[in-house]
Amino acid sequence: MPPPTSRPTRLALLLASTTLLLLSPCLSSPASAEVADKVDWPAFLARHDMVWTRPPDSWGSGAFMGNGLLGANVFATNTAAAAGGPSLHWRIGRSDVVMGNNRIPVGELVLKTAGTLQGGHFRLDLWNAELTGEIQTSQGAIKIRSFTHADQMVQVIELQPTAGEKNCRFEWEPGLAADPRKIYQKTPIPENEKNPDPQFSESAGMHLSTQSLFTGAQHATAWTEVAGQDGSRLVLLSVGFSMVGDARPQALASVNQAVATGLDKLASTHRDWWHQYWPESFLSIPDTRLESFYWLQMYKLASATRADRMPIDLNGPWFNTTPWPKIWWNLNIELTYWPVLTANRLELGEPLCRMLDDGKAALAANARQFAADSYALGRSCGYDLVRAADHEICDLPWALHNYYLLYRYGMDDAKLQRLLPLLKGSMNYYFHHMQEGPDGRLHVTEGYSPEYPGQPAPNPDCNIDLALIRWGCQTLLATCQKLKLNDPLIPKWNEVLEKLVPYPVDGNGLRISAGMAFAESHRHYSHLLMIYPLYIINIEQPENRDLVVKSLNHWMGMPKELRGYSYTGAASISAVLGRGDEAAAWLNKLLDEKILPNTLYTEAGPCIETPLSGAASLHDMLLSSWGGKIRVFPAVPAAWHDVTFHNLRAEGAFLVSAVRKEDKLQFIRIQSLAGEPCRVVTDMPHPSAPGFQLKPLGDRDYELDLKKGQTAILTPGGAAVAGAITPVSPQKARENFYGLH
Repeated sequence: MPPPTSRPTRLALLLASTTLLLLSPCLSSPASAEVADKVDWPAFLARHDMVWTRPPDSWGSGAFMGNGLLGANVFATNTAAAAGGPSLHWRIGRSDVVMGNNRIPVGELVLKTAGTLQGGHFRLDLWNAELTGEIQTSQGAIKIRSFTHADQMVQVIELQPTAGEKNCRFEWEPGLAADPRKIYQKTPIPENEKNPDPQFSESAGMHLSTQSLFTGAQHATAWTEVAGQDGSRLVLLSVGFSMVGDARPQALASVNQAVATGLDKLASTHRDWWHQYWPESFLSIPDTRLESFYWLQMYKLASATRADRMPIDLNGPWFNTTPWPKIWWNLNIELTYWPVLTANRLELGEPLCRMLDDGKAALAANARQFAADSYALGRSCGYDLVRAADHEICDLPWALHNYYLLYRYGMDDAKLQRLLPLLKGSMNYYFHHMQEGPDGRLHVTEGYSPEYPGQPAPNPDCNIDLALIRWGCQTLLATCQKLKLNDPLIPKWNEVLEKLVPYPVDGNGLRISAGMAFAESHRHYSHLLMIYPLYIINIEQPENRDLVVKSLNHWMGMPKELRGYSYTGAASISAVLGRGDEAAAWLNKLLDEKILPNTLYTEAGPCIETPLSGAASLHDMLLSSWGGKIRVFPAVPAAWHDVTFHNLRAEGAFLVSAVRKEDKLQFIRIQSLAGEPCRVVTDMPHPSAPGFQLKPLGDRDYELDLKKGQTAILTPGGAAVAGAITPVSPQKARENFYGLH
């Protein structure tokens, strides 16, 4: 979590910007006094709470919660059938608990009831990030309240049993300390990788489970129970982890701190954090299921990571059986972080940047014989980034594109300065694998398009590599210009851009590589990276529009191997084309066919990136900002007559708000945080920004003279602002869509 002052400061800035918007004629247009934020956050989020009219029965329907490191997923299982039927489990996870480079499970706190579990109901209150509910058994009932504290490293569980369940109790079931990939593949565990059994102890009401690992690491789970008034019981649990040494003091200290804090203070400080998180941005659309899905991704992001906590691997804090117990760099982690950008939650991207900053020594070693001037990264690794690059050399440059986007949306030059050496090293690694051919063009001799079947290794001139090289060299040149640097490699970057071989294409569009057509169904859209998210080939280039359409149609025209993120990629590329109906159709196909009842997602194991990238696709439909232009409502479906968003963030560090009612754009509000050039693309008829110069540049394209700290309001013909920031009316039948009903 950020330092204690960080979120109040962000909230203060948010309130200050609203005050400026409402009161300051020198920084905003005269019409801005009519704009107001009237979102009733508790009421709005309540329509998106997950609701269970029966107990969740699996990881994919469970009630998940977390604080960026510690987390829990609550669901009932039948593993206790021999002891009297199903039981309610809190599956506890901690994102940094690893054995070597592999995530491993921690364990489950199991509620043993006096009677047989017969039913129950639950609600995950998003505004308070808190689970409440009740289970019924053959002997009575137990009211339950639970949350993972936003700051303290503790899972909180409050029970209020009836008389027949006063003897209910908790038991700890430790997770299997073994390589999850070997377990999934049913591969025997080598003797030298076997771990000792966990050790259990209890002293003065404090329960402790300690698991030592053959790597020298250790994790420990501590929990205690505090009697409350009227027969209630408070259970406090924490997990400690140490790469070397004793993890028990961590866990014990966290539980003791929580006991000293007390339930009331734990609940109030937890709620304070979430109440400051939610208003960082807002959007509302008339598709209530998709709206709920979106807000559950915002909840998931802040539950899975924080500014000073762990990067998000494929599991987040909610471990499940998986062959993917690491970080995957050939698509997964990149998609995971896209939604933090437009959602104005940039702080959640900091762990990704910090991991790359801190991993330079490993990235250099991964480049092996080219370590002196290069950085590289293999397909998958642990948090230490140790994985030599093989033929697939696109992974680090793609991750650095995420890093660059975090800079572009925030315009922090210090971040750009940290990125520069990483990007130079990743391009140098490419340059070591390029040579000039008889055609006078530079060709990539290494390469491998992620996971496309039947490739040779290496696969020269893959489209993903050519796209990333072009993006990397263009970005290095722009960075040197921005930072006023005269780097000695500038001539090299210009030469590469001039001589690099064109993208291989055929009658179906973009190929996998020069020697391989896109001829089989494939879930990845890596060969289309120059279209999205790099936007090097785009619809504003008349010569490329047909290529974009043809390539998208050919990819999605072979559906056999498509997966969830195939649909989010198709939705975002459709949004680039301005095809809102198609973008919405792809997202709804994702929700219809792939998303689990609690919005988690699996491909053999957890793959957190897919639902999160769905949130980014919705952003792409409402606000996009590639190429130095802010595009407002670029791909709104015909059926979405009313749409509202507030303080979504655009490249160049702009906060943008807009309201559309009955298909008419009411206003666009733009606040400049960095003073970057402001160019707006909108279909608003005769837009005007009273108090500011709005210069037409072409069809729907305008230049707004907006300085740092200023806020402008665009309205049709300069009319007074109509309406306010309020939620769109919901589809009542689709409220509280997720959970189990």
